[in-house]
Amino acid sequence: MLNSKAELLIDHYDSQLMGKGSPEVHQLINEDAEIGEEWRHLNIAIDAVRDAALHERVIAVRKEWLARQGAGIRVSRTPVISIVRNVMKVAACILVLCGGAAVYKYSTTNSTGIYQQYYSSYELTTSRGVTVADPIDRAFDNKDWTKVLALFNNTKDKTTRSFFLAGMAYLELKNYDAAIGQFRQVMAENMRSGTDYFQDESEYYLAMGLLAKNRADQAMPLLKKINADPYHLYHQKVAAMSLLDLRIAALKNR
Repeated sequence: MLNSKAELLIDHYDSQLMGKGSPEVHQLINEDAEIGEEWRHLNIAIDAVRDAALHERVIAVRKEWLARQGAGIRVSRTPVISIVRNVMKVAACILVLCGGAAVYKYSTTNSTGIYQQYYSSYELTTSRGVTVADPIDRAFDNKDWTKVLALFNNTKDKTTRSFFLAGMAYLELKNYDAAIGQFRQVMAENMRSGTDYFQDESEYYLAMGLLAKNRADQAMPLLKKINADPYHLYHQKVAAMSLLDLRIAALKNR
């Protein structure tokens, strides 16, 4: 988990990319030696990650060029020389800046890996204190996901609660698209009715479903919202996540 200073600097960096930035943070960087050093390290790490991404793109171009050569298609030598030079520059920068650590971090970090690291099943009876008198509750408590979905599909009057339980059943069955649809339905119902029943749960598990689908870029706004709200039911879980890992995964989705 990143500390508050690191998060402050990362947000300042993001603001600078949009042409804004914080004068107060800029002054803090200049006046506080420790924060100034963290700021320099952050810029070095980001540059290294960008170089690693460029390296991956260069490799892809090189593979395409080799495939064309094998097919007998003539390709100008000039782009090839330029590609080789770029590869050498990238390699040199990465070795000097971080000794390959950023390359390893970039190559091993992805949305699905973050999902697997942080996902935990939802416990109906402990999280909401509800009884298991309802058949769908009993099926959920017994982790009979197929039965949960059968009961849900046979229910005429569906509620935000039943949509959420169906979403969790789909998530447990790794049907991520269906799970995402159910969680979004809960949020739509709450917006329509002006309620917030299972809103926190749906926001968090929607983000988890998006991570499982390798869409960290879409999960990030939800996770930032949860992290910014200390009263959110899943604030602590999201605060424990690595913001750097999430940013790297989101970068790879673009």
